[in-house]
Amino acid sequence: MDIQRIPLEGAKNTRDFGGFPTKDGRHIKPHRLLRSCELCVTTENDRKVLVEAYDLKEVLDFRTAKEREEHPDPEMPGVINLHMPVLDEKALGVTREGQDGDFLEQLAASVMTPGFDSTRYMSEIYEKIILGDNAARQYGRMFDELLSREKGATLWHCTAGKDRAGIASILVLSALGVPEKVIEADYFKVNDFLREENERLCRSVEDKMNNHRIHDGLMQMFIVHKAYLDRMLNTIRMYYGTMGAYLEKALGLSRDKRDCLLYTSDAADDL
Repeated sequence: MDIQRIPLEGAKNTRDFGGFPTKDGRHIKPHRLLRSCELCVTTENDRKVLVEAYDLKEVLDFRTAKEREEHPDPEMPGVINLHMPVLDEKALGVTREGQDGDFLEQLAASVMTPGFDSTRYMSEIYEKIILGDNAARQYGRMFDELLSREKGATLWHCTAGKDRAGIASILVLSALGVPEKVIEADYFKVNDFLREENERLCRSVEDKMNNHRIHDGLMQMFIVHKAYLDRMLNTIRMYYGTMGAYLEKALGLSRDKRDCLLYTSDAADDL
C-alpha cells in the first residue's frame, strides 16, 4: 500500500493509520490513530489541521522530561497531552531521538570513536525498550488510553518519531492484526519522510565540526534500520514467544482487550 504522510507544513513525519488493512479483511478507520515527530515543529495551521480535520483529542508524548522541557508541545484547544516517558535520559543515551546543537556534536563525537558500531548501538536500545519495565508500563498506558478513547484521534510521538514512536506503532498495528509487511512498510517510511531533514542535520554538524567524513555514521543514527526491527522482534520471540504473548504479559493487553480495541473502540472497521 502507498503510505502517505499528513501534509503538514512543519511536521514531516506525521501520518494517519486510516485505511491500513487487517488480516481479517477490515481496515483501520481514518482520524483515529496518528503517529508523529515532536509537535513543537508544527505551525499554527498544522495544529488547526490536526484539531479540526483529524479531530485530534489526545497526545501521548514518549519523550523524556528534559526533552519536553526544552521543546514543549504546543497547547491545542480541546486536546489532552499525557507524558509517557519510555526511557530516561541515561537509558536514551546518544541517539538521533533527542536534541540538537551541542547534543548533535556529542553524537558526532561518538560516531567517530574507534570501534563504535551505530547499528549495534541502536539495536541494543531497542532491546532495552522491549525488556524495560518502565517502557512496558508506558506502552501499557498507551493501550489503556486507546481503549478508553470513544471518539476522536489519539496521536503519539517522541522526538524524530522513529524509534520510541516507531515501536509504539508496531505494537498498535500488531494488536489490531495488521499484516507484518504493512507494519514493516510503515516502520521504514520514516526514512523517506525525514530524508531531507536528516541530510540538513548532517551538513550542519559536518560544517560546524569541519569534518565531512562522519556523514555515513551520522546517517546510520538518523534512520531506522532492519537490524533494529529484527532485534526488537527477536527479543520478543526469545523472552515471550509471540507478539501476542508480549502484548498480554508485558503490557497487560489481554485477548479480550485486543478484541475490544479492534471492535468496541471502533479503531478498525470496514471502509
